[in-house]
Amino acid sequence: MKSKLGLKKFIFETLVIIIGISISFWLNNMQENSNTAKKELEILKSIKLNITEIESYITNRRITLDDENDFMNYLSVHWDSLNLDSIVDVLQNGRHIKSFHNLFLDYREFHPPISEISSIINDGSIALISNKNIKIELISFMDNNYDYVNQNVKSEIELQQSFREELLKSKSPEIAKILETTSLELKERFQGKIDYKNIIINEFKAIVKLNSAKNYLNLKIRQRYWVMTFMNGFSRKLNKVKKLVDAELLILN
Repeated sequence: MKSKLGLKKFIFETLVIIIGISISFWLNNMQENSNTAKKELEILKSIKLNITEIESYITNRRITLDDENDFMNYLSVHWDSLNLDSIVDVLQNGRHIKSFHNLFLDYREFHPPISEISSIINDGSIALISNKNIKIELISFMDNNYDYVNQNVKSEIELQQSFREELLKSKSPEIAKILETTSLELKERFQGKIDYKNIIINEFKAIVKLNSAKNYLNLKIRQRYWVMTFMNGFSRKLNKVKKLVDAELLILN
């Protein structure tokens, strides 16, 4: 009789221990799932915020590039019969968007604020996102669309640097003159504070004599077309990711 009572007691105590362990494991699992869900929510909110920042950058960048593209197209079409007075007025008021320096001596870069999305992918936090479509689109967005834009921006920069080297090798006093500048002059011209019309006229009179300048302008227009094409693709992909993230946030909130 005592042995039976001892066996029942043992079984009961064992069951209590097993149930206790199971409940503890279940609670820990619930807590872990809750923590994971919170982290996922934080990651998706960070991605959405970063997307908003990137959208703002692209909007501003597109305005600058579109204005410059229109001006380059005009110069290309009217290169052999330019109205210098009209051009000077445009460049005098064009500040940093339309200027002789940005057009022939400098270049445009592309640096959207992608640090948050890049960090989420690189540090493995992307694994916490349960929606596979979001993960796939994010990686594609960075590995393809972003790289496509940068590759073409890089090609445009290389084109400009090649033209710059030709200007450096020129023995023309007129070319040497248009390369002369100071930090103060650049600041004043980009801010539109001082009248530089006479200098701008002399710059264009010198540059239109160079066949390489016309060739450079037309090649830049060609390359810029691809920059804009892939930047628009980048923007469309960004919008697709945004819609997926917004839909997921509605589910999780």
